[in-house]
Amino acid sequence: MRGVDSRSGPLPTGRRPTARQRQAAARQKQILKTALKLFAAQGFDATSTRQIAKEAGIAEGLIFHYFPTKASLLTAILEDRLEGRRAFRTQLRPLLEDAGGKPAPEVLRAVASGWLATLRRDEEIVIVLFTTAQTNPEVRQAWQGLIREGTELLTGYLAARVEAGELRKDLPLETAATMFVSSLMIFFLARRDLPDPDWHEQSEAHARELVSAWLDGGRR
Repeated sequence: MRGVDSRSGPLPTGRRPTARQRQAAARQKQILKTALKLFAAQGFDATSTRQIAKEAGIAEGLIFHYFPTKASLLTAILEDRLEGRRAFRTQLRPLLEDAGGKPAPEVLRAVASGWLATLRRDEEIVIVLFTTAQTNPEVRQAWQGLIREGTELLTGYLAARVEAGELRKDLPLETAATMFVSSLMIFFLARRDLPDPDWHEQSEAHARELVSAWLDGGRR
């Protein structure tokens, strides 16, 4: 989104968007909001672009003016929702890149708690993405890219802790990071229907217990 009109390209640095560009950005956000509402209510495959256009009060062709495919609508929703709400991955990068000297229990607990909080906060889009990724290659690629980015950052942090002597030298870094992330996703999928007080209590307990169990195998 970032102040881009699909016909005129990115705005030059320092220039304010024109009325036409502001209108285009507002229209795109309207389309994304409507699409997410329908995807969440009736599923990605069961929702047509004609339905989205009708709900949004626009011509169907306008959707394809901004988004070449229905799948690109979903990936744009991902980018818009997570970018606009300070996605955890934007917090995860500085947390892990600057955490090489911090002990694993402290950092892993922050990662686990933060990741679970983000999954809960953006539950609607996470569930739509997760279910659609099972059948749609374009959406699957976007989903896998999101998971891969977090896993790679965590792998880099674990490598620093191996080098510092806190974790064992034969630790399979990528596998260990993948298992850590996967456990968080499994917990979210299994417990996402919990009411907020129960979710908070159980997610914090899971983060604490996950880190404890993980470190039992990861330490020297």
